[in-house]
Amino acid sequence: MPSGGTDKAKEAAADPSAARQRLIFLFTYAAYIAVYFTRKPFSVAKSTLMAERVHTESELGLIDTAFLVSYALGQFVSGPVASLLGSKRGLAVAFVGTGVCSWVFGSSPSKEVRSAAWFANGLFQAFFFPFIMDILRAWFPPSSRGKVLGLWTTCQQLGGFATSAFGAYVLSTSTWHNVFVLPAVVSFVFAFLSMSVLQVSPGQVVPTSSSSPTKPPSSPWTVPHLTNVGSAYFCIKLVRYTFLGWLPFYLTAVLQYSAAESVLLSTAFDLAGTVGSVVCGFTSDKWCGGYSARIVAPMCILCGVGTVLYPHIASTSQMANIAVMAAVGLFVAGPDSMLGGAACAEICERDGQPAAATSATGIVNGMGSLGAIASGMLPILVKETYGWNVLYYTMGGLCLAAGVLLLPLTTPRTTPHKKTT
Repeated sequence: MPSGGTDKAKEAAADPSAARQRLIFLFTYAAYIAVYFTRKPFSVAKSTLMAERVHTESELGLIDTAFLVSYALGQFVSGPVASLLGSKRGLAVAFVGTGVCSWVFGSSPSKEVRSAAWFANGLFQAFFFPFIMDILRAWFPPSSRGKVLGLWTTCQQLGGFATSAFGAYVLSTSTWHNVFVLPAVVSFVFAFLSMSVLQVSPGQVVPTSSSSPTKPPSSPWTVPHLTNVGSAYFCIKLVRYTFLGWLPFYLTAVLQYSAAESVLLSTAFDLAGTVGSVVCGFTSDKWCGGYSARIVAPMCILCGVGTVLYPHIASTSQMANIAVMAAVGLFVAGPDSMLGGAACAEICERDGQPAAATSATGIVNGMGSLGAIASGMLPILVKETYGWNVLYYTMGGLCLAAGVLLLPLTTPRTTPHKKTT
């Protein structure tokens, strides 16, 4: 007797809409990996640029900061740009723009031109995430969006790893110039594919489960709880980037591991983060009923508790260190993957403003980028003034604050009844 599960699987496989969804998912997944090839070469080649006296250490720091600032600015204006160009054309323009910037950096003999190119690259890089989120939102309904985005965000870890491996290979076989020039070619290819392969939305847009009537377009700032999501994302990004930037150093300087051991141990944070993104997405779809904050807020709070306890537990044993490090990585990556995408779409759709989702995503990710910028200097100031323990307490407090900010989003918003006369 044929099983119902097999029949459903065959129906799904034969459904052209489902096949198109898979294609859109795989294309955007590959596209965002390609984005990292023109985002990360500066980090990969930084030591070589300094060793060959192409740039001084202070110049590299300024270029890094300029990129982060322009990236944050680009996030805030991504909504109007999407309205002007559309997500498909905008994605192609962003690929061409970032490719040109990477090409110029790798081929120009001028420090000033290279610096300007990398600043401009930050602007183009800022457009990719909101545009792709807009495309995925159109193709996948709220009932599966958390799972889809949880899986999709693993492309960020894969992109970072692939870029580092590619850059290391190019540096060992060629010059630093090709670390920038070759990825530019990849970007140009994806610009062409974006225009020729990508379909922004189904023939009929996937219906949402929102019961709210659609409102005329208005400012995304009017969407209830947008600032809560953005502020929580600022906190989470600051904490995650602080761990990513300082964890290996802490393991070496304070816990006395070797440099090689520190790098190896810190991968527990990254690997657990990949699991956290997927678990958070699946849990949101299965048990949270379109309210992803119901899983994200508790994860933020648990991350805060783990971060506060980490400096006291990490020194007891290597296994305890790895366990708490992995727990923090899991609990911080889940919120990171949801707040920048699914949560933005949810609050817009619940307010009857699905068209505002792209702008809202840009604003929230812009606020998150400000947290990433703050992670450059704030940890140094706190550590140098008050010590490592206070730094971890501060990061834990930010996680707890993010959880509290998201609590209003865990329940349906009530609207006051109008009085009748």
